[in-house]
Amino acid sequence: MLQRHRPFWQDRASDFLADSGSSSVAYLQAIDGAGFTHWSVSYNKWTTVPERTAAALPESVWPAARQTTWRDGTAVTEQHAGLRHTPENSQFTFPLAVARGKQDDDLFWRYAFVAHDQRRSDAEAILARHRLKGGKEQLFKEVLRGLDLHHPPCESLTANRMFYALAALAYNLMKAVQLICLPDECQSWTVPTLLKQMVRLPATLVRHARRLGARVAVAASWLNWWRTWETRWWRAAATAVPGTG
Repeated sequence: MLQRHRPFWQDRASDFLADSGSSSVAYLQAIDGAGFTHWSVSYNKWTTVPERTAAALPESVWPAARQTTWRDGTAVTEQHAGLRHTPENSQFTFPLAVARGKQDDDLFWRYAFVAHDQRRSDAEAILARHRLKGGKEQLFKEVLRGLDLHHPPCESLTANRMFYALAALAYNLMKAVQLICLPDECQSWTVPTLLKQMVRLPATLVRHARRLGARVAVAASWLNWWRTWETRWWRAAATAVPGTG
């Protein structure tokens, strides 16, 4: 896959970030030789030797400890350093950025490792950059889970491509309405919430003057927004003269 898609990043700045599924020696060698400007891979599967090596580093190697907060809200004391690691039965040596942290009631340090390219040496900056991967993954997660896109619906690759193109368009439209039209307290809504509040609304079909319409139940707090939206879109479309707009 790396060889097939190399033209996408060849001769331009590139940054490859991957989780521990790509941390075997064979994968790391392939990534290292793929021509990326920078790369980093979570390394948490074979950590016995790196943890022993990190624990044996002199205190002078570790910079001053600082307080930080993990994504789950836990406050920890954290330090960063770098080391080199050669897995057993392998000739491939690569650098590891190491973070060690502990809470106030912990007796021992807990270690985290990220394998990375040879060009960088600032362990703290490498780890901070690698953590951006989580934010990007959350974006994909929101699209896939929110619109139930984990499994392509068709056997035809062309049909699936069109399906995902329509799904991406629907996602972009919903997010556009959220950013442009909804108040600040609604900006944290996920896709399922947007679908529930904006698309899957309770309605009753009614017939009036030989016309079939939908009577939608809207919360009182949303009534002003719906009136504004109706004025902006429906009434403008209904009063437009055909052929002039």
